[in-house]
Amino acid sequence: MMDGGEHEPWPQHVLRAVLAAEDPTVRLLAHLLYYTAQRLGDVLRMTWSDVATDRVEVRQDKTKKRLSIPVHSALSAELAKHERVEGAICRTPRGAPLRDDNARKMLKAFSAAAGAPSVPHGLRKNAVIALLEAGCSTAETASVSGQSLQMVEHYARQRNQSTLADAALARWESKP
Repeated sequence: MMDGGEHEPWPQHVLRAVLAAEDPTVRLLAHLLYYTAQRLGDVLRMTWSDVATDRVEVRQDKTKKRLSIPVHSALSAELAKHERVEGAICRTPRGAPLRDDNARKMLKAFSAAAGAPSVPHGLRKNAVIALLEAGCSTAETASVSGQSLQMVEHYARQRNQSTLADAALARWESKP
């Protein structure tokens, strides 16, 4: 077991639901966590000045790594729904920067209401698995998440074998 316990990925139906949540704060948090593969604290420290049209600049608190991550089209569409103001991207309905404990409670409440209690860090695992299942190498995945190659491989244990087999055969069949 890892420090702080093992974090499970969110079930796919709950992941789809949170990415389409009616609550704009929950939806934005989920998009930032999932499409950047970052920790909650790093997402909450993101400011609008960290986001360009095509990249998100992140300095991870835990590792001190600086990352420049391409903005996924789904994240770009979600960010476009929110007003760009000075400071933090994630805010309370009153406009104050969202605190870790409140963000954590919101996401845990959403997943519990969807029938699968989950923690925010599970969305990081979902992102790593999605990148790997999309055919990204361990190194490519680590360049997005900022994790070590060993940690990406640890998270990779929960990849969907059937999805990987589909991708492998599609690539194989596309070869001349």
